[in-house]
Amino acid sequence: MSFLHVLSSEWLKTRRTTIRLIVFVMPIIYPIFMLWYFSRYKDPSFWQVKIYGGFFEVLSVSLPIVISLLTGLMAYQEEKSGSFMNVLTGPVSRAKFYFGKLSLLIFAAIADIFLATFLMLLGMRYILNIENVHYDLFLQGALLSLVGSLILFSLHLLISFAFGMGASIAIGGGGFLVSAIIGATVVGDHIWPYIPWAWTVRLSQVPMLLMLKVKHAFGMELSDLYFQELMKGIIPASICFILVTLLGFVWFNRWEGGKSYE
Repeated sequence: MSFLHVLSSEWLKTRRTTIRLIVFVMPIIYPIFMLWYFSRYKDPSFWQVKIYGGFFEVLSVSLPIVISLLTGLMAYQEEKSGSFMNVLTGPVSRAKFYFGKLSLLIFAAIADIFLATFLMLLGMRYILNIENVHYDLFLQGALLSLVGSLILFSLHLLISFAFGMGASIAIGGGGFLVSAIIGATVVGDHIWPYIPWAWTVRLSQVPMLLMLKVKHAFGMELSDLYFQELMKGIIPASICFILVTLLGFVWFNRWEGGKSYE
């Protein structure tokens, strides 16, 4: 069976499940809520800067708990459909099965994050009537949010199959708190490059340094700082994603089935 068939099969498994509800509803509800919120707090001087910061901060801080829930539901579904027998004895190799699930999660994240960002940009232009919207920086923020969260998909997929949905959600809840404290406050200014849950928040905020209002506020060119902050996050995020994905692949090939999830 080809990888595309595996991917299609994994997507069909999500029919009539909470997974599809999350994937389809959240990228629509979230920008609507943010547009409503910012329509009530207009600040002509730094309005777009605040919208950018708020939109990506809330999005990034929420990702650990959302990812932990999605991966947990995937593992729970496999366990309930036959105690993982489809995984252990099915015609699809474990390698394709593992990469199929991981790829589906990442593709869903790409679609959701960019859809939410596109809707937010449209709302900013035609509902909030903001002139000179920084489309390029918002799209860059969406891409960096995705890059920073890649390791969480690999990590939580491994945790979900090894220890169950409860463990995944519990760790996701902890990751939510860590990303909010280390990623979104000055507490993590010096340690965030070493904390995976902070990478999404910090990376998503980097493009804000290129906004004219921010440059004028600092009274200096921030391109050097932009590249420094970018490298602080992209390098560890990319390396750790590859390592955790390989670890998950090795573990999955040796896995003999999990305990029942209660």
